[in-house]
Amino acid sequence: MSDAIKFTPSPVFDRAASALDLAIESFWFNQYPAEQAAKLEGRIKMAAKLLAKLANLQHSHALEVVAQALRFPSWHHLSAHLTSAQAFEKGLLPAGWLDALAGAVVLTVQAEDDVAMPAAQLEALEQLGETLAMLTDTPKQHVLDGVSAALCGGRSWQAVRRRSPLYALEPLYRFVVYPKDAEGGSGGSFEESPACSQLVEQLDEQWQGYDEFTKPRKKQARRWVESTLAAQPGFLEAGLALAWMQREAKEAEALTTANRFVRLAEALMPKGYKGHVRWGHLGNRVYHRLLWLQMSLNHDAGLGAAAAKVARKMLRLNPGDNLGVRYVLPFLQLEHANLVAAKRSLKALESESGLTASATRAFVAFALDDLNTFRRELTEALFTLPMLRAFLLNDPKALPKDEPGYRSVQPDMDTFAEFAWPSYCILPGLRAACQAFLAEPVVLQTERELRTYWSAYWPTRGDPARPRVGSHEGWEQLLTECIDRVARCGPAHVAR
Repeated sequence: MSDAIKFTPSPVFDRAASALDLAIESFWFNQYPAEQAAKLEGRIKMAAKLLAKLANLQHSHALEVVAQALRFPSWHHLSAHLTSAQAFEKGLLPAGWLDALAGAVVLTVQAEDDVAMPAAQLEALEQLGETLAMLTDTPKQHVLDGVSAALCGGRSWQAVRRRSPLYALEPLYRFVVYPKDAEGGSGGSFEESPACSQLVEQLDEQWQGYDEFTKPRKKQARRWVESTLAAQPGFLEAGLALAWMQREAKEAEALTTANRFVRLAEALMPKGYKGHVRWGHLGNRVYHRLLWLQMSLNHDAGLGAAAAKVARKMLRLNPGDNLGVRYVLPFLQLEHANLVAAKRSLKALESESGLTASATRAFVAFALDDLNTFRRELTEALFTLPMLRAFLLNDPKALPKDEPGYRSVQPDMDTFAEFAWPSYCILPGLRAACQAFLAEPVVLQTERELRTYWSAYWPTRGDPARPRVGSHEGWEQLLTECIDRVARCGPAHVAR
């Protein structure tokens, strides 16, 4: 038996619903026709009740008027049409049944007090009010205030039209604690109010792509963020955006801004909360981005202890470490000669080999005067991440023209460079030791050997026009042999 969802196309209804940003209603009516018809009937009766009170009509007369406004000849016809849904199977609607309700789709609007309604929905409700006013010979404004606005939970039509998340009185966020999260531990998450969700959408329109904006466009985005925060000072996403903008403009207030919004977020948590705040909950991501920015800004300001404290907090709150804090913490410790803590922080990288993980272990090993480990880890880092040569020599042209710089995995080199560079320059002798290693003939020769194999193997994968030379197994074997060979043949002592 097929599990495919059945669906009866209803082009007239579908177009009307889509125009009002209510396209999902087609799905609900197809899957739950009786339930949706009952809900719609309730809304129709509510509109009739409001109209009867406003225009001093009998309820039965008001039902007739509303039915005509919804393009049915009478309430009897409309009621019978809705009642017939009780006999329908999921997705098997009679042809034209849902299309006949195209004029009524506006009544499925679910308005929120603190959320601006789409212009198309406002226009449709206003048109409904005009039609009801004409059919009852009642002033249009009275119907808009007494029926259209009331259907949206508003006291007046003007108040409904003026709704904006900027004027929301309810909190934009709440923090919900769960006895057990997805991984079995205690956890919690931030949840947005409808007004907050709308503000986030508006912020995205203003801020997405900020780094590529022209100066006038950046000023416009910043004005929007600042004016929005003036109206809603607890809007975390806007606080994050402002701190990023301040950092980009090299303004000293950036750290103060980040600190303030981290405090605002944490004030929503129960006092003494010790559970997880995992990245997997979408609502938690603004908090983690604020923490990351707070960590980075502390690092920029030379406040290594504060930056490391934030990093440790992030790892505790989100053990999965989706942002890669584990790659940063060792460097925060190295910069301030906290070697014991730097070594301890490598535990989070123990299951990862090569790439920036090996480079990080190499730096820590050098600081601890463990030169054998330094050489092996640096060898593995370089051979799995050829771009490391350009970083260590501070020369983007250091790679041969036929070297792409990466193998099958491309790590976040921007973050690595941001946090590794100070340690690379500060640790006595590290830079000289790395550059001496890069100049060794055996290193240069082995890099060429690996590059030759890789260029014949990887770029031709999936290209039938070019014969593929080599294999994954062959590459892994060669890589292991090369790492072992170079790691063993280096000098036993490095001048400090």
